[in-house]
Amino acid sequence: MSKIPKFTIHQGAKTPQKQQWEENLRGKIKVKHQIRADTINDLENFSQDLRHISLVVESIQNNYQALLTENHHLKSTLLQLVDDCYCWKGNRCEKCQKILKSLAPETAKKKINTAQEYEVILNQLRKLG
Repeated sequence: MSKIPKFTIHQGAKTPQKQQWEENLRGKIKVKHQIRADTINDLENFSQDLRHISLVVESIQNNYQALLTENHHLKSTLLQLVDDCYCWKGNRCEKCQKILKSLAPETAKKKINTAQEYEVILNQLRKLG
């Protein structure tokens, strides 16, 4: 009798352990793909939110600049009224005194000191830079 080697023919059948491993691998790949897709969607939403916030900030800046311009114009007009008045420094009429007091309330002294301190700090920082 001749010896014929025995070959086992596999017809694509997998053992349960190998099949489970492949299913786990495919499941992980699918989950990673979904996470990445969700991340891209979240980033797009975040980008849209940032664009909206940027527009809001720009609008606030424009409105604030307009307010500052109008405030400066009003203060200049009031000071011009005082300058055009018949009274003079040290002997202001009642109307000019009211105008000057409205432009420089009691808290203005504190604000001036704070502004001066801020300016000193800025100058020191500029010297460092």
